[in-house]
Amino acid sequence: MKNRLVLAVVTTAAFTLSNTSASSAQTTSYDFTVDILSGPLLGESYTGLTSIDLTELSENNNETIKSQSISFMFGGVEFTEADDIQDIDANSPRANFLDGDFLGNTYIVSRFGENHTEIPLIQNVLIDGFAIDNDEFGYVIGADLYRGQVSYSVPLEAAVIEEIDGPVQQVPEPSLWLGLATIGYAIHRLNQQQPPPS
Repeated sequence: MKNRLVLAVVTTAAFTLSNTSASSAQTTSYDFTVDILSGPLLGESYTGLTSIDLTELSENNNETIKSQSISFMFGGVEFTEADDIQDIDANSPRANFLDGDFLGNTYIVSRFGENHTEIPLIQNVLIDGFAIDNDEFGYVIGADLYRGQVSYSVPLEAAVIEEIDGPVQQVPEPSLWLGLATIGYAIHRLNQQQPPPS
């Protein structure tokens, strides 16, 4: 009788875990950390969380899908997917995959352009825009571009499920410059529209 009870408990636990895995596989979240490598914010680290609906993923060679949500705490200010410039060429905000493996996000925020966002001072620094592209980060101050590194991890509760399903691989594929070029172009256009000082 005792062996049957243990077997029933183990079977129930295994069934529950497998059901959790199946239902959690629809939406996956990744924590990310941005470590600043240059400029006035050198040495600072900022964190975020992104969620992705994996039902849209077909495991083609290169694939992008819309990010379900992004929350990025940059200098005590929260930026979300609604703050992205939603650029057609950059197809942002988006999650990038290669052969079904998550590479990272493309996420661009700018003080200029059609879907501009007010960016308050970040640690007393006036930032014109910033972009995340997979494992790269860049921020623009005037005409200067500074860089950072982005790393992703599966949150602890998702890591338990991931251990059952298999590991997530990360492959860097940098293409940050499109987003930052968009910000630079917007700044350039703004400067052309303003009359020269008298």
